Amino acid sequence: MSLDTLIAQDQARSPMRSNGLFARQEDEQAFRRGEWDYIGARLRSLGLWGTAAFMLASITDFTVLGLSPVYFGLLALRFVVLGLGARLVLLGRKPEAPAPQRLSRALLVFEVAILVIFLLVVAAYGGAVDYHAITALLLTIALYTYAPALSSGSLWIGPAFTLVFLLEAVFVLHAPAKVSSIVAVLLVFANFAGWQVATQLNRIQRLNWLDRQRLRREVVERLAAEQRALAGEENLRRLFDTTPVPMVLVHQPDGQVLRYNQAAESLLDPAGKVRAGLVPFSTDFYADPAQSAQLRATLLRDSRLGPLDVQLKTTDGRPVEVMLSSALMQFHGEPATISSLVEITARKNYERELQRLAQTDPLTGLLNRRGFFGQAAVLLHAVRSRGETMAVLLMDADHFKRVNDTHGHAVGDEALRQIGSIIQAQLRDADALARVGGEEFAGLLPNTPLPQAIDIAECIREAIARQGLHCVGVRVQVSLSVGVSLVGASEQRIDEALSRADRAMYAAKLAGRNRVDQLV
Repeated sequence: MSLDTLIAQDQARSPMRSNGLFARQEDEQAFRRGEWDYIGARLRSLGLWGTAAFMLASITDFTVLGLSPVYFGLLALRFVVLGLGARLVLLGRKPEAPAPQRLSRALLVFEVAILVIFLLVVAAYGGAVDYHAITALLLTIALYTYAPALSSGSLWIGPAFTLVFLLEAVFVLHAPAKVSSIVAVLLVFANFAGWQVATQLNRIQRLNWLDRQRLRREVVERLAAEQRALAGEENLRRLFDTTPVPMVLVHQPDGQVLRYNQAAESLLDPAGKVRAGLVPFSTDFYADPAQSAQLRATLLRDSRLGPLDVQLKTTDGRPVEVMLSSALMQFHGEPATISSLVEITARKNYERELQRLAQTDPLTGLLNRRGFFGQAAVLLHAVRSRGETMAVLLMDADHFKRVNDTHGHAVGDEALRQIGSIIQAQLRDADALARVGGEEFAGLLPNTPLPQAIDIAECIREAIARQGLHCVGVRVQVSLSVGVSLVGASEQRIDEALSRADRAMYAAKLAGRNRVDQLV
């Protein structure tokens, strides 16, 4: 089943608005109560760190305004935000979700206060609009990605803030038309992308909550049916024969399977090997044996287990994701375990596909910036454990703007795809490649000393330089400037090595482009 089909099914069964919030207020309130631990933690973090950052900005006020009446006025307003942030922290610390209107109003007032005071700061500072635009852009992004959306109104704060800031830029800061248009494009794009991220996150959170609620109801119903079946073995056999839910009855002391139904056979033995006598039906269906021992110990301690997600394997070795619920019982006077299984493979695949898309550049199919840093952490940990080193390449297509300006973005996009393919062909299987900017690529080369890294970089540069790109009926000739660096032995992240590679790359550009430079 495709990802689009899964999303369409989710939208059809979810009573949600286009912004990802529940259409019915009762459902939204139930969601907040059920997910209060997560929502409360987000509110506490927002109130604490958002306020701290906003109060620290008063230092900048002092450096710009000095001990002037305007400075003290702004400082007083910042203390107002401090009080609002403290209120948000206190609300987030409550053991149960407060009244919905109270919670939404507290968050909305906190966000609006920060943005209004920022607009006042812009008016007080004056100066060029580009400096203030950076902060406005960051505030807009934070609104969508960091602050939880608890009401429909919170999603409209970003567009309203953008409109007021652009009016202030034009009529208060008297920004030139060219600068104003660039700032407007950036802020509109940030709002568009932020809206998409926020609504998708809202939808995923609520869909997951709906799934858990539905599965809990199913489990409660199944466990109730199991309890009724304990009154008589005949009822238990009838339940096993008729229920569509896979169920297995196991003798507790030795793990011998006493009984299983047709649904369990279809799930765990689709090839019919047990029925044909080719393999025994045992409890050895866990993909991870260590998890099997851990779950058995938990069941013996608590007499009940689940519902929880586990990975099993069929008799032919195929992995299958299930939601497992187990309980201890008596069968023929002997201790036994009854387990029910709900297959959730489609849901798990959906979650993994969403995670993959979040780390992939849609144009080239390579890692994006987020995926690059995630892979960097994994590779760096691996090479550190083996006492090896890792090289970092940063590659930028020279004068690529000319390609877009001359031939259009369709040709430019195809050129970027081909550049990525050519670079990938020069790398090894263990290496990682990402598109981290417009025409900028980054590579991770584990277990690679500097001379070998330079050789690989030269091979990449030469392959690009000698191979013309045929894009949408147009032949395009491009070259790369490449910066090379090694991750230092004491460095726990690649940030400094990436910065050195960046400086080396720009040194290559200053030296004439189409070359490799290094900085260790």
